[in-house]
Amino acid sequence: MTNKTKSHNARWKQKKWKMLLAASILTAGVAPALFMPTVAEAATTTKPMAYINNMPAQYDVVIRQGVTYIALTELQFLGDYTFGYDNKSKQISIKTGSDQYVLTPNSKTIKKNGQNATLSSVPILVKGKAMLPLRAIGETFGAQVRWNQAAKEAYIYTTNTSIVKDYNGSDLTAAREAALQLPRLSNFGQPRLQVNNPLGPVDSSTAYIFEQGQKDRFFVIEDNDLVSYYTITNGNAMLKWQANLGKQAGTIGDLFFIKTKPVAEAGTRPSVGDKTLVSFKYSRMLEETAYDMMNKKGSLESGSAKPTKGKVIVEVPGEK
Repeated sequence: MTNKTKSHNARWKQKKWKMLLAASILTAGVAPALFMPTVAEAATTTKPMAYINNMPAQYDVVIRQGVTYIALTELQFLGDYTFGYDNKSKQISIKTGSDQYVLTPNSKTIKKNGQNATLSSVPILVKGKAMLPLRAIGETFGAQVRWNQAAKEAYIYTTNTSIVKDYNGSDLTAAREAALQLPRLSNFGQPRLQVNNPLGPVDSSTAYIFEQGQKDRFFVIEDNDLVSYYTITNGNAMLKWQANLGKQAGTIGDLFFIKTKPVAEAGTRPSVGDKTLVSFKYSRMLEETAYDMMNKKGSLESGSAKPTKGKVIVEVPGEK
């Protein structure tokens, strides 16, 4: 899976359109409903969600008889997968690199490069759409799969050795960039909060905030609406706290960089006290990152720099 993207938001949009294009090509053929976006979900008090390599699933997650399923086309977020459907045999083909898989809905048998293997649960069709059980994704495609029962959230991800190497290296800028790309998981006892008022593609923004000189914990602020706090544990970014920001001026604890009161919070609120923080905000229009080193008294140093292509984090002179 490639890590070269113009920005984290741009990467999401490119993958989204790639997936939708693949689905539209297939649905134009002999399997008109196989990749349609509308699927039924099991009755549950909490709508299940899935995150694939940190990307939210584009289609509904389905729970049937205790088995959790995601749409076949979500595999796009794990790598370069292409899909096909044989209307005569009712078989689905999946290709990635030199490997080719063939599976049949309601059958545990899957072929990999012509060799039969057995899945723990059968793939199913929901309103004509192919759905794969979570466990089968881990068994067959080598992905890590975690399920948060309380939040009804699935996390499906692959380990990128180059990202891990950068994170463990001595270059702080590269390590911070890698931290943003590590798998993001949650142990919340509820679904994670979402952006309430998303901005359009032109105005959308994401800021990342680290402690001075540190790489192992960071804040993410999306569209000035949702703030999330992560700490790095065992190669994963664990979600510890979130808040939806309102319109009323105010503060949240000692998080001095937030200037509005929250309308919702989840998790354990962190404390920054007298720490110095460094924020990074990438502009797609200018193709540069604005940075600001600050403490509770105000800004200590600010500026902008052009990051390495496909990156967001830049070196801040005052941190040397």
